[in-house]
Amino acid sequence: MGQSFPVRWPAMPTGRTAAALTLLLVAVAYFHGFFNYGFEWGDVGSYAQVVYELSRGGTPGDYVGYGLLWYGLGLAGVAVAGPGYGTILLTLYGVILGVAFLFFFGTWLATGRVWAAFLVALLFVLVPPFPASAVRSLAFGINLLAFLWLARAPLGRDGQALVLAAVAVGVTFMLRPDFGYFFTLCLGLLMAVRSACTSGTMAARLADFLRSASLAAAVIAVTVAPLFLIAWSGGYLTTILDDYLSYPRRILFFILQSPSLANMVGGKPASDAGFLKILPVSALFAGPFGERVFAFLIYSTMLGLALFAVHALWGWVRRPGDVRRNLLTLTVLMLAGSQWPIFAFFRPAWIHFATFMHGYLVLAAVAAAGLLGVLGFGGPARSAGERGRGSLAKALAAAGLFVLAAQAVLFVVHGVQVPGVGALAQREGRDVAMSAGHGVDVMVSAAEKRQYETIDALIRAHSRPEDRIVCVPYCPGYAFMAERRMLFKEHYVDDNTPNLYPGWIDRAIALTEAERPPVILVQDWAPNQTEASRFAVWAAPYMAFVRSRYPGVVPFPGGTAYLAERVDEPSRVVQVQAYGPQATPAGVPFNRQPDGASALWMSVPGLSGSAQVRFDGTPLASAVAGDVISALIPVDRIAAPGRHWLEVVDPASGLRTEPVPFDVTGP
Repeated sequence: MGQSFPVRWPAMPTGRTAAALTLLLVAVAYFHGFFNYGFEWGDVGSYAQVVYELSRGGTPGDYVGYGLLWYGLGLAGVAVAGPGYGTILLTLYGVILGVAFLFFFGTWLATGRVWAAFLVALLFVLVPPFPASAVRSLAFGINLLAFLWLARAPLGRDGQALVLAAVAVGVTFMLRPDFGYFFTLCLGLLMAVRSACTSGTMAARLADFLRSASLAAAVIAVTVAPLFLIAWSGGYLTTILDDYLSYPRRILFFILQSPSLANMVGGKPASDAGFLKILPVSALFAGPFGERVFAFLIYSTMLGLALFAVHALWGWVRRPGDVRRNLLTLTVLMLAGSQWPIFAFFRPAWIHFATFMHGYLVLAAVAAAGLLGVLGFGGPARSAGERGRGSLAKALAAAGLFVLAAQAVLFVVHGVQVPGVGALAQREGRDVAMSAGHGVDVMVSAAEKRQYETIDALIRAHSRPEDRIVCVPYCPGYAFMAERRMLFKEHYVDDNTPNLYPGWIDRAIALTEAERPPVILVQDWAPNQTEASRFAVWAAPYMAFVRSRYPGVVPFPGGTAYLAERVDEPSRVVQVQAYGPQATPAGVPFNRQPDGASALWMSVPGLSGSAQVRFDGTPLASAVAGDVISALIPVDRIAAPGRHWLEVVDPASGLRTEPVPFDVTGP
């Protein structure tokens, strides 16, 4: 490697300072407008519950999650602002704000242009990561800065830059072990290319790579050593080691077993059980507008990655002596590309796509700067031949800029409207304040408030503080707001859980029988949008055990509660006076709500506040106003044609209605 020397950061002129301050003001004002709208009982609820458990003296051996450092940030927030859901939200959005500046400085290092840095960071702010997924963006941002610094360092004099990059990878292992493995591969490739570019014999280049790799490995080990020392002193070192060492197998499982490549072209994979389907290419031309936009973003960015890879390779052929420029291009390509498998093979939903897209925006900024140079708007110094390019090159550059601009605009326009995560969607229809345990103080819709208060009251009525409860497949936020604890280490489970954790169902049955939790909540939710991914289907043996041991069965909005004590069922049957709509076309939401659900109403005299609408026997999120009850039908329930049945059940008044039909019609 040779003698190390300090790699100097470029000075920050006043214009860049002004851009950074503007970004800060815009981000704070923007996040303030929606950060506490909605109650996220899944990922954010899980993060809040784990931080709560750790703050009470629990250990990471009590849960299956991500790295200790990620939860350490939540503990730091609790230490400063006190425990509570509000503290968790402020911590997560504080991380997102910090990551925006990592993207700002990273894009600046990659392009040398303040407008590109500001634009990428602004797009990140406008369509931020899902709060609990901010750890992904944090890991990416840290490595973006460190790897670009290494790429800029002169060959043979990169000691400090290499140490920084290795520290970044080590920190990533403590934040997200799976990302740590991905960025380790990126660092290894960057070191190999740098060594290959040094002068000398092949043996000398190999020796340089081995020295660099040894130094990087040592630095990574030293960086993560405190985590394992803490685990050793706490008595859970084996658990942490098993978790970290399991990630390569789990990553390979998703890459090799994922049906995404077959789904893209509309093929029929051998099995897609346990996987969320990616939108096929055909979605570009058919289906709802939102799906077409999402499909365009998926496949146009894939094409963008491929073209940028060709550009990077051509740079080494055309300008082999411009090592620094070529290394910067390679680094941006590697980092952006590293996020694609995590989206495409693991979970091809918008939440994961947004994290990939943030990295792609850095790549797009580098590409845009180069294309603008072709058009004569600045850019790196060009040769006479390059300046003499004809109209065809300029036309292609203009077309490329148009596509990049379209990607950015559609990413924002669609992203702010995605139910559950978009800024506009977060606020839509949520004009009612709701408070619950552990500092839950958020704005929700009237129906959501009724849903959450019903679940909260149900848990509290049939359990005691500090009791452990079960909530499957993924609703730890319910336990958090009710000030209860979770029984299972795995907060999220789906039909892939038995593959990732063989014997899980048998262990779950044994643990439930031994601990006898007073409340078991089972959501009627298909996380992978297939019937097989419903907990009651893939975990049928567990459900059979629960039904045989838990006599109390109480529907709640979105699922069913099984109680250790028996409860009485309603007995008085009445008729529905009126309801609407009585039918809808398949896949077409009506009276659309913030979470994408459709709202219907039913008129039934004599209802109490505890009444619920059931859809084919499954409780829906419901709200009562006089003799009218409204309910939310999840989007997956109207995806296919068929006849369904609606009824109203009111445990407080002992009332039940005769079922009435609801038709989902075909095209």
